[in-house]
Amino acid sequence: MSKKLLATALLPWVAFAQNSTDPTNITIYNRVEQPLTSALAPVEVITKADIERRQPRSLVDLLETLPGMQFGSQYGGIGQGSSLFVRGTNSDHVLVLFNGRPLAQMVSSNVDFSKLPVSNVERIEYIRGPRAAIYGSQAIGGVVNIITTSQVNTAKVGVTAGSNDYYAADVSINRWVTEATRLQLAGGYRETRGFDVIPGNSQTDRDGFDSKTLTLGIEHQLNPYWTANANFNGWENNLEYDYYEPVWITAGSDQNHTEAYQVDAGLQYKGDQLSGQLNAGYGEYEAEDWNKEQGRHTAGIINTATTRIDGLFQYHYSDHGYVLTGMDWQQDRLKAKSTAADARERDNTGVYASVFHQWAPLSLELTGRVDDNEQFDTHGTWQSALSLALPAHHKVTLSYGTAFKAPTFSNLYGYGGNTELKPEESENWELGLSGDYELVDWQVNLYRNKIDNLIVYQGGYVNSTKNTDALIKGVELIANVDTGPVHHVFSYDYTDAKDENNNGLQLARRAKNKFSWTGDIDVANANLFAQALYVGERNDSAYSNVVMPSYTVWNIGASYPLTSSLTLNGKINNLFDKDYQVVDGYDAPDMEFYVGADYRF
Repeated sequence: MSKKLLATALLPWVAFAQNSTDPTNITIYNRVEQPLTSALAPVEVITKADIERRQPRSLVDLLETLPGMQFGSQYGGIGQGSSLFVRGTNSDHVLVLFNGRPLAQMVSSNVDFSKLPVSNVERIEYIRGPRAAIYGSQAIGGVVNIITTSQVNTAKVGVTAGSNDYYAADVSINRWVTEATRLQLAGGYRETRGFDVIPGNSQTDRDGFDSKTLTLGIEHQLNPYWTANANFNGWENNLEYDYYEPVWITAGSDQNHTEAYQVDAGLQYKGDQLSGQLNAGYGEYEAEDWNKEQGRHTAGIINTATTRIDGLFQYHYSDHGYVLTGMDWQQDRLKAKSTAADARERDNTGVYASVFHQWAPLSLELTGRVDDNEQFDTHGTWQSALSLALPAHHKVTLSYGTAFKAPTFSNLYGYGGNTELKPEESENWELGLSGDYELVDWQVNLYRNKIDNLIVYQGGYVNSTKNTDALIKGVELIANVDTGPVHHVFSYDYTDAKDENNNGLQLARRAKNKFSWTGDIDVANANLFAQALYVGERNDSAYSNVVMPSYTVWNIGASYPLTSSLTLNGKINNLFDKDYQVVDGYDAPDMEFYVGADYRF
């Protein structure tokens, strides 16, 4: 582990951020804990039990079957680059939070989920649709909150081995050391020698990956109303990859080193009617890329930092409603060490207010926000939703929301950047229908998202990033079904994402059709699961005529508690050894197997 990452890890005052202690409660919707059923937007929750059953090797492995999500850019196996498209929006249109705070990586670009740690994740909350009225810039397509904290007393050690010389080990301790104080320590290491992601080129090597992660935490109940907490998360990655070999390039970068950390602290108040919180956080992200033969002195470096302060108050004026108001200030910096552009920084200050009221069977929410961006002036966003409870456990919800996103420093000053770019602005309508029966619950969501000034990269060297307009229309079908002892989760997405200024061409790497199925069964104390993912045809890029064929991948897994403390598990990815590519020229993994064991103290 680097000296900088280790030194920050030893800070004595670091630990927990916002989290829900109840699997039926969420914090992602309005930044405060509330019942999942009260959210007037589609929300998915992945619990620790879900994560342990799925045995993911990466967050891509865990998230790719969720509704609305497409990892349309995957450049190989574990640790290789990936980009997430939510409901057909751009990869930097999903706001990624770590314990409720934005990642510093988003200052310059989208978040690469393949490189984020997975071993210390306790829970994930995911909301689809714009939430800029609550979170501000970047929440055009959705929000993902990765939570590393837990209030459950546990201590666990786990080891895993598998294909392509994969090895992983992790340890986590989460304990109430007194009736009022909880401590957390979690660490993990994983590595793989990988495989040759571009076969047949001049780089005839295996492309490996290794990652170290560390989480530290403390939470203290000051009295029945006040709680203080703090949190640290850090990770360090090393990656080998293959550069694309067009005729005009003799040697591109093929090595990457990434370091990232976030430190947060907060104070929370919870009374009978009034609750509030004040939080502060700082994060840094640094990535270096270089060519192995030419040496690390040729490295290109991206070094970004985010400083954030936020607070809110919520007042429940009755059992039927509440008002919520808050503010946040965030400073994004491109630090002097970066080689892509001069050191730059900008501040954004946002204030927002929301009101929710229920007149059975009607529920209404109105939210408004104003952001003052130092570089791109003032923007107002708002959100409204009306829900009607129907007989026999049915519900219909109509919502409207606007969002905006300021261009990143990479958009403006990086490779192909354009300093004349305008902020992106979106307008989204959504109609949701749902039903909840004894053995089946289902959702149907129809949405229309108009994005003005969508930022697209056309390929080239100078000013090749530009604004265009896009219209995205889609349908989501989700069903949870119990057939005897088997629990099924079905999801189908239809995504029509058109560039209106490019002859209505489907936006690059967005499949119109995606389907997933997951089945779980408990047999003789063992849990068995199977999973299928279908992704349809999609354009490989906005400036080529390459159409990538559809593919279907099957995964299976099992876990068995050998004793009350020791659990054995195993998983096979790509069961039928499907030969496919997500990105043109880059091979996806062949069939892979993993076996492991977890021991709880």
